[in-house]
Amino acid sequence: MEYKQFVSRLFVYLKEHIGKLIFVSLMMILATALESSIPEITGRIVDDLFVEDRNTQDAVLYASILFGVFVLSSIFALTSTAASSWVSNKVITDIRIDMFAKLLRLPKSYFDQHSTGKILSKLTFDVGQIAAAASTIWLDFIKSSFSAIILIGYLFYKNWQLSLILLLLMPLVFIAVKLSSNRMRTASEKVQESMGKMTHLLDENISGNSLIKIYHAQTQETNKFNALVTHIRHQIFKVGMTGAFNTGFVNILIGLSLATVVYLSSIYLKMTAGEFLSFFTAMGMLVKPAKSLVNINKPLQQSMAAGGSVFGLLDENEEYNDGTKKLKNSKGKIKFTNVSFGYSSDNTVLNSINLDIRSGETIALVGSTGSGKTTIIQLLTRFYSPNSGSITIDGTDISDFEVDSLRSQIAFVDQNVRLFNDTVKGNIALGQIDSMSDKQIKHAAKVSNAHDFIQELSEQFDTEIGEDGTKLSGGQRQRLAIARAIAKDSPILILDEATSALDSATEKLVQAAIDKMQKGRTTIIIAHRLSTIQKADRIIVLKRGDIIEQGSHQELLDYNGEYAGLYKHQFES
Repeated sequence: MEYKQFVSRLFVYLKEHIGKLIFVSLMMILATALESSIPEITGRIVDDLFVEDRNTQDAVLYASILFGVFVLSSIFALTSTAASSWVSNKVITDIRIDMFAKLLRLPKSYFDQHSTGKILSKLTFDVGQIAAAASTIWLDFIKSSFSAIILIGYLFYKNWQLSLILLLLMPLVFIAVKLSSNRMRTASEKVQESMGKMTHLLDENISGNSLIKIYHAQTQETNKFNALVTHIRHQIFKVGMTGAFNTGFVNILIGLSLATVVYLSSIYLKMTAGEFLSFFTAMGMLVKPAKSLVNINKPLQQSMAAGGSVFGLLDENEEYNDGTKKLKNSKGKIKFTNVSFGYSSDNTVLNSINLDIRSGETIALVGSTGSGKTTIIQLLTRFYSPNSGSITIDGTDISDFEVDSLRSQIAFVDQNVRLFNDTVKGNIALGQIDSMSDKQIKHAAKVSNAHDFIQELSEQFDTEIGEDGTKLSGGQRQRLAIARAIAKDSPILILDEATSALDSATEKLVQAAIDKMQKGRTTIIIAHRLSTIQKADRIIVLKRGDIIEQGSHQELLDYNGEYAGLYKHQFES
């Protein structure tokens, strides 16, 4: 991201704080102006108190002035720092809120293509880098640049010939900064990319800790992590060395400047002790803002690299949602007409699928991995759109529906249950916590056969269940997911083999809950275990993106085709 683009994007978040930024700048300017008066004060103290006749009145006056300068400059600096910190944290908060809201509006394809770790890194590490540009860099720039201007002006006021000689060295500093900028930005971008990979690796190892131990993969994962953090260390070292080079180069120039002043002022220029001290002190004070202006380049380049990552996310195309119609009280009549789809141009998953699902019908999708079962569900829920053909609900193309309206009519129970670090009540009433009554929540729990175990929990429906429901057993988690679907009370129900990972006793409880939930709903079951779909009204057999058979369980067994082969293989093996 280029500098102008970065500033313009950041300004969107800063413009509402212009008044505060002006106040911050004014306070810092006042603090800097007071600090910059110290060389003149010290020079006069030397000439008036230590060279000429000394008197108590002048000593008290100069001491009071010096103390007052330090007190007032400290108050102004503290005020500006506090206000700047407030603005910085507000900007971080606003950007993170926008990023989180954006994540919820992004299409599923984005999450398929980007790892969780990289996304998390954008919201944590990268936004923190931008914060420096919102406060620290701005504050340092104001303080350092204004201080440099005042001190350089003061040096010219004291001795313009000597100051002009020193000023000729300044272009060398800017040349050094320019040469290092690209190298520093490139290294910073690599650091941010690697931080995303590290976050992803940590997420994998934390969530898969048990699996890693079972397979004795600690050494393998440790080696991967060590290699990654070593790479990050090398990139951070490059950034640090580039900044150190700039600082070292500036130090050499400063040393040359100070040495020149000492030599010329003592041999060729007729300065009093106070005048020399004032000039030399001003030069010494110029060192800090000069270094700061050079060192600002490092966090600035890091912020710009982070800005490319953060604003790149904010610029991502959102989920396609141009439908205007509202889908309410759907009858659950679904029709696929010549639907074809591929996740890429060279990867066709569905080939001209035609499927008519009657209202209230239960159908099961059967087929080997990659046959297109899950893709049909992804298209029905509009996580993806067909390459060709149409999908209708109650006779209307689903692309005409506003996407939230469409999904409000669909409930989903997955074999890989996803629960949230919330209460039992919060998980059952997901998305409807403010509108769903306790009576509805308890009814859903009873229908799902979850009510009994909930009553045994420490705080019943108000019990926190932990991250992804870690405090619950597999069967309890599954029944809670079913309760969530029941509470939603949608006319279309999608089940992705909700009992496949359960023991037989728990499976009976969960299956009984599913049977109750299916009544009066159009139900689509993705089947892996054929024993769970024998009661389905119709079984659809998919193979390589085509529907090759359909009928009831008995009809397909009598047909003795693909389904019969799968059934016999599953029960005879």
